[in-house]
Amino acid sequence: MARPRTISDDQILQTARECFLKHGPSVPTDVIADQLGVSAQALFKRFHSKQDLLLAAIAPDSPASWIPMVEAGPDERSLDAQLTEILEELADFFVDICHRMSVLRWSGVDPKDLFARYDEAPPLVDIRVLSGWLRRAAARGMIRDVDFKATAMLILTSMHGPAMLTDMLEKHPTGHTQSEYAAYMVNVLLQGLMPRHKNS
Repeated sequence: MARPRTISDDQILQTARECFLKHGPSVPTDVIADQLGVSAQALFKRFHSKQDLLLAAIAPDSPASWIPMVEAGPDERSLDAQLTEILEELADFFVDICHRMSVLRWSGVDPKDLFARYDEAPPLVDIRVLSGWLRRAAARGMIRDVDFKATAMLILTSMHGPAMLTDMLEKHPTGHTQSEYAAYMVNVLLQGLMPRHKNS
């Protein structure tokens, strides 16, 4: 007799995530189970309900994919290069997050229930981590002294807004490519963040 297939929680969550993002929260659990080669009952032994599976698969990852890179900086590269890297990472991140949040809203998940899963709400983590990078950049003389949290919020919302609207409109609201928009934002930020030297 063949042994039952053993699958990890990560395999289940990856397949469930793909199914939910492609088909929406109404996708039958049997579809997810079939793709994994197991029964729906096997899924419910790991995740007690479809709602539990949905939240585990679709809720934002903690920490976010871009955070380790930002926490490791700034480094010796130019401010331009580092901001470009950060904004491009944020652009990709928010495309993924906006798609996930659309699925969660469609499923009727209350944002309060979602954020209750975390010790610190992901948006607050994002602000804290990015403001920390800005503070360290200022300490190194790379940028001028600014309100670091407000500037972090400015950067985050400037990348989140277009991703959200692109998800809704199925095209970038300004007509830029993602890379073009990130490059424009870097140019604007450089003008606002560069140290101001006194006239000699």
